[in-house]
Amino acid sequence: MKPRLMKSVLNRINRLAPFIPAEGSVSREQVQFFHRLLQQHPDIKLVAETGFNTGVSARAVLAARADTTVVSFDTAQNRSVPRAKTAIDREFPGRHDLVPGDSRETLPAYAREHPGKRFDLVFIDGGHDYEVAQSDLFNFRALSHDKTVVIMDDLTPWFRWGQGPTRVWQEALRAGLITPEGLYKNGEPVTEPTGRGLDYIWGVGYYRDINGGGIQ
Repeated sequence: MKPRLMKSVLNRINRLAPFIPAEGSVSREQVQFFHRLLQQHPDIKLVAETGFNTGVSARAVLAARADTTVVSFDTAQNRSVPRAKTAIDREFPGRHDLVPGDSRETLPAYAREHPGKRFDLVFIDGGHDYEVAQSDLFNFRALSHDKTVVIMDDLTPWFRWGQGPTRVWQEALRAGLITPEGLYKNGEPVTEPTGRGLDYIWGVGYYRDINGGGIQ
């Protein structure tokens, strides 16, 4: 099944069975993971993500604590985006920004326009092609500090759209760009990105040598 057709099928299934996450969304376990992470780390306040789509991940962060803000970078081409953005602004007024466009261009532009701005957590869940996922991981480095939590979603190589993010994450670990904190499958720690079906796997780590040296 072609990726676009598979994504369409998953989204249609989600409308009939809401407990199954839509493609481009996050799982129930990921929502719970975000909630625990922000409850345990009150220093995480400013969050950025690539990929907004249905707004589930942004809502999870905003609902976890009243002092969090989120900046979402999204192509804004999916029909779900305007509706989700309206709902987020209604529920969490003044706490969410949406930056439309290709993240390969908007992330560097945002860094130039906001010198000195650093996020406490970055969540990479935008374009799933290898080149886009790699660009997001590298470009977020300029918007991070030495304690920024980095989360890469969709480390699910049994799906075609999970192969790019998985490869990017593994290469970043081998190259020393990322110091890993853990790998999680459906909210539980694992050692390898292996699974099947609707298993969700994501990696957590930190940029290495953020204040100089390391990989440029």
